[in-house]
Amino acid sequence: MIQMLIGVVENGEFRPLWPGRGALGTVDLTSIRPQEARSPESGKLDLREYEGKAIAVQGNDQGGWIYSASVIDAGGPLVTALVQKVFGQESISS
Repeated sequence: MIQMLIGVVENGEFRPLWPGRGALGTVDLTSIRPQEARSPESGKLDLREYEGKAIAVQGNDQGGWIYSASVIDAGGPLVTALVQKVFGQESISS
């Protein structure tokens, strides 16, 4: 099932904060579909351009991987600070 997740990028990794996964750590994002006959690593998204930002991701949450993932929006400093405040995470960058 395709859903939207909101989180922040830390050290090139996506940490989902909504819906309610902040304590679970980071997950990987891949562009491949869940049933494709190749490894999810082969389609892993490069998130370096979003470092320290809040992003909205659309995809199929399969636990440790988000399949069919795409970044649908990225927040600037104000939106990132608001996301971190709303979901109870301290600032990841100054």
